Amino acid sequence: MMLDRAVINSGPLIALSLLGRLDILPLIFKEFWIPDAVYQEVAIAGIGRTGADDLRNPIWQRHIAPTPELDPLLIAELDIGEASVIALARKYYPCMAIIDEKRGRHIAQHVYQLPVKGSVGLLVEAARHGEISDLRASLMTLKQAGYSLSDAVIEAACSAVHKH
Repeated sequence: MMLDRAVINSGPLIALSLLGRLDILPLIFKEFWIPDAVYQEVAIAGIGRTGADDLRNPIWQRHIAPTPELDPLLIAELDIGEASVIALARKYYPCMAIIDEKRGRHIAQHVYQLPVKGSVGLLVEAARHGEISDLRASLMTLKQAGYSLSDAVIEAACSAVHKH
């Protein structure tokens, strides 16, 4: 089940950008937000790298949201991007946190009870909605670009599309 709202971290943004598929976000979510810290990380600090130019496009600018005050636990445990995603998802609750890093996902889910997906989960959802015709090819592209995706994860994702 997809939610109306999501907050997305840099890893998944860059993954979608690598695939040329940032358009998946408005297709899957009625509302989605990029914390300003994540925007800074991808679009400003990352100039010249994947995702930077895409995110500077005005159509994405309106999805940037200021990060609420961060819980000290989050700052102690996670990087600023993940911490901002969790803080913003809590502010917009009910809201999904889109995070790839295991630790960030674990804290979002178990400490803050937020629903969580990563890049692979987003792509599975897009494939279920008929927005991606070849999920395996998309996942292989990410793997070749350096995303750590095991064969088992790729197989599970491909079979998950058809179980819906």
